[in-house]
Amino acid sequence: MDVPVPSSRRTRAMLAVGASTVLLTACFVGVLALVRGEIAGFGDRLPIYAVAMGVAFVGALLRAEQRYGPDAPGPGAADGGGFGGGAILTTALGVAVATVVLVSFAGEGVVYAVQSPGEVLTSTLLLYFVAAGLIATGLGYWGLRHWREFATGPS
Repeated sequence: MDVPVPSSRRTRAMLAVGASTVLLTACFVGVLALVRGEIAGFGDRLPIYAVAMGVAFVGALLRAEQRYGPDAPGPGAADGGGFGGGAILTTALGVAVATVVLVSFAGEGVVYAVQSPGEVLTSTLLLYFVAAGLIATGLGYWGLRHWREFATGPS
């Protein structure tokens, strides 16, 4: 029996869902570590999280400027279209804050899982975190695809 080869789009989607689920599961474990007070050494890891935030800020700023800045192709390009600089800066700042929160919680979750594997890996709690990660991934995907409906209000 021939098994159909998944398309590259489906493969990318599966990889994105898998990566997002792993990231969010690690974040939930990080929240558990925070609640249990098991985040010793956080101050030593904080500079790494800050660098991740900086990289995300610059990357989001450059990407948003390319796609939505005054020189962006598309409707409104003739009249200097796109969004204003303030909206682009706000978007980049939002991405940076979300990145530092996710990376911090995920980093602390990985550290906690490595330092206390018996507390995380052998409990059914991990399965609940994986399920929550999958649900959060689905909600995030849906939210990114439909955010304009909420930003503009009912039509």
